[in-house]
Amino acid sequence: MSDKATLLIVDDESVNLAVMSKILADQYTVRAANSGLRCLDIVNSQPRPDLILLDIQMPDMNGYEVLKQLKQNADISDIPVIFVTASDMEEDEQKGLEMGAVDFILKPIRPAILLARIKTQLLAKKAKDFLNENNNLLQCKVTENEQYFEHVIDSVPAAIYEATFPEFELTFLCSKIQQYTGLDYQQFNKGKLNWYEQIHPEDKNRIKKQINSVAENQEDCFQLEYRFFHADKKTIVWLEDNGSIEYDMDGKPKRIFGAILDIDDRKEAELKLLESSEATIKTVSRALEKRDPYTAGHQYNCARISKAIAEQLKLDDNVIKGIFQAAAIHDIGKIYLPSEILNKPTNLSYAEFGLVKTHPQVGYDIIKDVDFPWPIAKIILQHHERNDGSGYPNGLKASEICIEAKILAVADVMDAMSSNRPYRKGLGIEAALAELELNVGKFYDEAIVKACIILFRDKGFSLQDA
Repeated sequence: MSDKATLLIVDDESVNLAVMSKILADQYTVRAANSGLRCLDIVNSQPRPDLILLDIQMPDMNGYEVLKQLKQNADISDIPVIFVTASDMEEDEQKGLEMGAVDFILKPIRPAILLARIKTQLLAKKAKDFLNENNNLLQCKVTENEQYFEHVIDSVPAAIYEATFPEFELTFLCSKIQQYTGLDYQQFNKGKLNWYEQIHPEDKNRIKKQINSVAENQEDCFQLEYRFFHADKKTIVWLEDNGSIEYDMDGKPKRIFGAILDIDDRKEAELKLLESSEATIKTVSRALEKRDPYTAGHQYNCARISKAIAEQLKLDDNVIKGIFQAAAIHDIGKIYLPSEILNKPTNLSYAEFGLVKTHPQVGYDIIKDVDFPWPIAKIILQHHERNDGSGYPNGLKASEICIEAKILAVADVMDAMSSNRPYRKGLGIEAALAELELNVGKFYDEAIVKACIILFRDKGFSLQDA
């Protein structure tokens, strides 16, 4: 096969066809047509020409009409057309170029000009074809990569997403979310569904605060757990959102990338574990009550006070629950003590008090191997430690004591001083509060004491309330 480009000359004058054919024959494969209709027949057959030299003034169908039909056919519309005409009217040239001709050559033909113009347009066509071919290859590669990317995303056990910050508007969400929520992921991607609006109302503000806090501190990652409305608008599903924030050059957050997991099964398991843990604690508390009704009553009061203080401090719900459960059995170590010491109607001797001081460690040893979802054993161990290190059993100081134990220490003082004991009558709420105020900062945490005072003096918290 010849590597020469194929040119189609279209002219109703045979002399013009012969002249141009002679000029071009050495460099190109030349075909000729003496009418517009013949031109269209040739162009629609194979092989098609690489360029067309088209006369304007022809009977039956002029060059403009031929060009119009060429451009209307997508298969041949990219063949470059050069008008070759005797007309030197500027409006003819302008019309031809507007219709899609690539050049305009005046008769009589000057060979050098004709050859140069053809060479230029063929090079331009070659470059255009090369770019189109590479664009098609790139598009195929992009499509292939997109399909591979979708396959990878679908194989990940999470719903991948991208969202704007701070609007939290989704710019991408993969299809796996439909398995979790029943909602059509395409509706999210088209902006017809707002992700934030599907989150349970009680969780909305919390997760927004958490994300904003991460952004303000310019941290990279966050992990959220929240409830989400299923497509049926009745079922609630638990989702875990593991995300990262992208910042611009000025350190301002601009986008969020994340992966969402369905944690319904895990939450159900956690709930069963909580129920089991709470049942265990209730069982232990009842056992203590059988042995010593005073101890059980004291522990329940401490649990109520501790919970109320923790709520006043706006601690996390799970922390509050853990404090309540720990306080309900915080004196479990006293099961080791003789009942004669626990119920002694007079002050304890030095040796007896030394024995009593072992109960946090004993309680820790009893509980430490039980797999509670809260640090129960640690709270029990530390509830008699004091800020200045004068507490027991390990003489821990402020920063070494967990906040749950600090809260329980204050609650313990409130109930112990205000309630009746075998060796004295209760001293009352104000006496207990006075003790806390006297030793705030020294023995007891300042914020916790303040919260306790607000509860009893301002909010009327009572130990008599069930």
